[in-house]
Amino acid sequence: MKKITTIVFVLCSMVSFAQIDLESILEGGVGDAQTFLRGYIQPAPTGFGYGVNGGWYTTAKTHKFLGFDIAVIANASMVPSSSETFTFNEADYTNIQLDGGTGTSSAELPTLFGSQKLADRPLLEFSDSDGNSISSSTLPGAGLEQAIGFNAVPSAMVQIGLGLWKNTDLKVRFIPKQSAPEYEFSAFGIGIQHDLKQWIPFVKRLPFDVSALVAWNDVKSKAFLDVENEPNQALEFNTKTFLFQILASKKLSILTLYGGIGTSSFNSDVNVLGTYTTSQDVDYIDPISLNYTGSSLRANAGFSLKVIGINLSADYTVQEFNTVSVTAGFSFR
Repeated sequence: MKKITTIVFVLCSMVSFAQIDLESILEGGVGDAQTFLRGYIQPAPTGFGYGVNGGWYTTAKTHKFLGFDIAVIANASMVPSSSETFTFNEADYTNIQLDGGTGTSSAELPTLFGSQKLADRPLLEFSDSDGNSISSSTLPGAGLEQAIGFNAVPSAMVQIGLGLWKNTDLKVRFIPKQSAPEYEFSAFGIGIQHDLKQWIPFVKRLPFDVSALVAWNDVKSKAFLDVENEPNQALEFNTKTFLFQILASKKLSILTLYGGIGTSSFNSDVNVLGTYTTSQDVDYIDPISLNYTGSSLRANAGFSLKVIGINLSADYTVQEFNTVSVTAGFSFR
């Protein structure tokens, strides 16, 4: 099960970032490259940050003492149309401009998850520090749409829950460091789900379960971009997330309906590591360091089925990047 998360991360990273010609972007210098990439890759860390917060629960009912559950969770954060493009303002750049630009021009360009069909994509011209034109190119889009069939940022997790005292569940996500020539990956998360009905007299009589959930994730990952030719070139992608929700669920035989409302937030660092050489033989070492943060109200609803001892569930979360989550696992007590 550990391999699921590494495969999902590598798919997202390698398919998406393989489209970026970093040497060309760095022709304009590190400052311009930072500004440019901040808008261009924004859907990837944002979608991952919101998506990895999915699947923390499939019921508001907590375990009995020492009851437990194990689940594999897969999430897909849908990239909204507003994140398929970003605004390129020439005034924000020193050595990158639109083809035929005047220094004050602007245009909507596709992000990493933008459409390949975006019409009239302008050329970008890259110049050196003396203003001499070096190269020009257009931007690729599509993200993972061609690879997986829809425009979404995937994530996955393995989770274990354990019932403690006073109707409290401890939830743990732990993946020890996984290493291969193409990637490194590790994850740790912890959550606490606590039954609220026991403390509020009139709520005790309600015919459904009510609880609160607080959870935190820390995901560290690195994808090596060109193992054979440039083994030191890598994308480092580290994300921390926080989640708070009030939950409710109702069990109907083998079917459980559940939902919740709360908040989700993330903090992601994206670093481009290694040495990159431009056409002017200028070397840049570890040239890109970006930080993304976000927070959103979230509300989700879903259902869980218990079939032959296996719990299968699916839910949909409405937030800044709407997310579909599916889980499969089993529980005891």
